[in-house]
Amino acid sequence: MLDILVVEDEAPIRDWVVYTISNISNNFNVLKSACNGKEAYELALELKPDVIISDIKMPIMDGIELTKKIKDVMPDITVVLLTNYAEFSYAKQAISCGVYEYLIKSEIRPKELKELLDRIDNNIKNDKEEEISTNKNSDIESIQSKKYSKAIEKAIEYIELNYKEHISLSIISKYVYLSPEYFSRLFKEEVGENFITYLTSYRMKKAEYLIKNTDMKIAQISNEVGYSNSGYFSKSYKKYKGVSPDEDRY
Repeated sequence: MLDILVVEDEAPIRDWVVYTISNISNNFNVLKSACNGKEAYELALELKPDVIISDIKMPIMDGIELTKKIKDVMPDITVVLLTNYAEFSYAKQAISCGVYEYLIKSEIRPKELKELLDRIDNNIKNDKEEEISTNKNSDIESIQSKKYSKAIEKAIEYIELNYKEHISLSIISKYVYLSPEYFSRLFKEEVGENFITYLTSYRMKKAEYLIKNTDMKIAQISNEVGYSNSGYFSKSYKKYKGVSPDEDRY
C-alpha cells in the first residue's frame, strides 16, 4: 500500500487529485490533504507518507521549500510537484532539491497519474529488495575492502565518522568537492548501490547492534544513528529488517 499526502492550496484541484488517486487503484491510500507546505510538513512528520504530491506555488511555504525541509528529516520520501506552464522553468529547478517528478496540472489524467504512482511503488519495492539482497550478500568490512577512488573512499570514511549526524547528498558531495549529480553517479558505479541506500544500510546495522546488545530506548537509538524522528526511524527499520525495532529486540 502506497501512502500519499496531497498538498494544494486550491480546494477544487486538491479535491480532484484526492478523489482520482482514491479511485484509480486499491494500492494507493491518501492519508490526508493539506492546503500549504507548513501544514504538509507537520502532517508528514506525523503520518510518514511514502509519497507527497504538492503544488509548487503555495502561501506560507511553497513546494520547493517543503521538499528541502522534508528531505532533511525523511530522505527516502518521494516528492512529486504540481505546476502550470508559467511555472515550468521554476519547477525544473526543483529536480536538484530531490523532487522525483513534476506534473503540469492541465495535463494530469487518471491514467498518467496511475502510471506514475505505479512506477514510484515499484521503485520503492525494488530499493527494499536491493537493500535486503545487499545485507545478505555483504557486510561493511567487505564493502570497505573494495578499491574505490579517493573521493568515494573519503565519502565512506565521512559516513563512518558522522553517521550519527545529519548527512545529505549535498553535504557529502561538497565535502569531497564534487557536484551532487556526479558524486551520486560515481558512488553508484563504484559501490554498487546509491548513496542513500548505503547510508541507510550502515545506520540500520548500527541500530540493529544497539537494539540487540543494549537496553537503550528506541528513541535513544534513533538519535544515536542519525534519525531525529523516532517514528520515521522505526518505519525505516521495519522496511530494512521486515520487523519493527521493538519486535527485533525480543
